[in-house]
Amino acid sequence: MSTKSGPAQSAQDLASIDTINRRLWAYVEGEYHQTPHRGLGELTPLDAWVQRAAHIKPAGARLDIEELFLFEEKRKVARDRTVSLHGIVFEVDATLVGQTVVLRYDPDRPRGPVQVIAQGVRAADAKPVDKNANCFVRRNPPPAADAVAPVAALRLRDLAKKEER
Repeated sequence: MSTKSGPAQSAQDLASIDTINRRLWAYVEGEYHQTPHRGLGELTPLDAWVQRAAHIKPAGARLDIEELFLFEEKRKVARDRTVSLHGIVFEVDATLVGQTVVLRYDPDRPRGPVQVIAQGVRAADAKPVDKNANCFVRRNPPPAADAVAPVAALRLRDLAKKEER
């Protein structure tokens, strides 16, 4: 951007942000957008934009801009219906056990909220596991030893005798 005024005028022009912005917009609108560019096949930026403007779709009125910039990570839901994200354990809906889900989160807010997307559908948000409350949750005990069918032991001596025959 070139100025045609003297050094005293330039220093005065740079004293206010409003003046700098006015001068920048005058340059962009009056010179930059009107000058052909090699990278655009000798089109002006304005002409190049007009050629592609038909492909631009306006954003919906209910669009949540912040949601567009959420980070995503894939995780498999463990049997205890938890997923881990950056060292924090989250609890998700029990129907998602064993599935791979997409977690959507704001990296500046590591403890949540964390959105859960399962098979392309948004599920209930993940919640950080409360370790104090979780230690008091009653769980089904493992089956008793006598309830489990005995497994025949494979002894090496028996295997050696079968091979000799």
